[in-house]
Amino acid sequence: MKSILIVDDETKLLKIFQTSLSKKNYHILTAANGQEARRKVSEFEEINIVFLDLKLPDCSGLDLLEEFVSLYPSKIFVMMTAYGNIENAVLAMKAGAFDYIVKPVKLQEIIVVIERAIEWLKIKEENQILKEKLEKAEQSGELLGTSKAMKQIHLLINRVAATDANVLLEGESGTGKSLIAETLHKLSDRSHSPFIPVNCASIPEQLLESELFGHEKGAFTGAVSARKGKFEAANGGTIFLDEIGEITPSFQAKLLQVTQSKTFIPVGSDSIKQVDVRIVVATNRDLKKMVEEGLFREDLFYRLNIVDIYVPSLRERKDDIPLLVEKFLDRHRKKYGRNFLASSEIMRILMSYHWPGNVRELENAIERAVVLCQGEHLSLDDFQREIRETNIEPSVFGNMKEQNKTLPEQMEDIEKQLILKALDEALGQQSVAAKKLGISRQSLLYKMNKFFPHE
Repeated sequence: MKSILIVDDETKLLKIFQTSLSKKNYHILTAANGQEARRKVSEFEEINIVFLDLKLPDCSGLDLLEEFVSLYPSKIFVMMTAYGNIENAVLAMKAGAFDYIVKPVKLQEIIVVIERAIEWLKIKEENQILKEKLEKAEQSGELLGTSKAMKQIHLLINRVAATDANVLLEGESGTGKSLIAETLHKLSDRSHSPFIPVNCASIPEQLLESELFGHEKGAFTGAVSARKGKFEAANGGTIFLDEIGEITPSFQAKLLQVTQSKTFIPVGSDSIKQVDVRIVVATNRDLKKMVEEGLFREDLFYRLNIVDIYVPSLRERKDDIPLLVEKFLDRHRKKYGRNFLASSEIMRILMSYHWPGNVRELENAIERAVVLCQGEHLSLDDFQREIRETNIEPSVFGNMKEQNKTLPEQMEDIEKQLILKALDEALGQQSVAAKKLGISRQSLLYKMNKFFPHE
């Protein structure tokens, strides 16, 4: 039951509203002046909607609105006045009012406003729940990244998760498409039902239909018993079809039916089965180009591509590398009980490497380095040859060409450039800059005092 506070100095009006709206199953509180309104809003946390009269005996309703909006941002406020004009409406809306109604107010009019406000509150609550779930997913490392590209993906996931829309994930292998698919499921209303991943490229074509749709006993040689398929196993939840671009045109026709009507026929059966599943697919191929070349059905493409999310390669979001490295190192710290660390030099080399295998390659590289590490500080020798031979970006290390400086002086110049670059990218936020550099905030402060004592 939603609680509503009506603030008005007309006691007769308050009684009418309280009696009539209570019959509509609303919990109604009333206040005759600003002081009483402040007390009730403060005491009754469950108040969701507040109706404020513009003119009150002890204060202006507009002033009260501005005060309440800053103190109680989760509540909804509606202004009421007998002095209806554009100026008052504009002032009220600018101050944060949800709506503005002119007295005398009809009961039906106020009910319509309440219903709209309740719907808006519901949307806000759902968005907040999704936001908290998404932050939890990010904190657990499921969707790690603070680059602009990853933030855009976070926003898309936040908007799409609560729907049942089919989602197409595109991007190179190893970029984390499967993690995004799983996160979409975890943040959805289907999270308590199964998440079933299927790699279409790893299953022979002759077995894929049986794997997805199931089969009856004796449907083919070796079918000694009936078996449920992945779509039936995912009923109520999400099915994730990875490498969807690898399925043949003949099987694409069979997949089209289940995307259109959520129905399918098991191999060897005459019975149609109905399922309630969300379909998420992924590919490292250009499906649109495949459609143009006649290699992928256009109708199936548009069925699967209700919402498309492009997952960028790691070389397109190198700002995420320090955070990913730290996450992977932390995992191994817990596993081996050793405080593995990557120096800023190692981090610079990792950020200069092109990572053709994306996040998966980075994860494997860190695991290899940890296994070969003789102490706790990772050495360049612990990484594979391709990384060891990485050319450092000249824009970062331009001062190494200066032959009139000693090596320590050149190294100091490099550190200064990197610190200034990190601080600039982090908009002056030292903790963010430190994370980009792969050092602690205390270390960054020490180096700033050392290199820039007067700044």
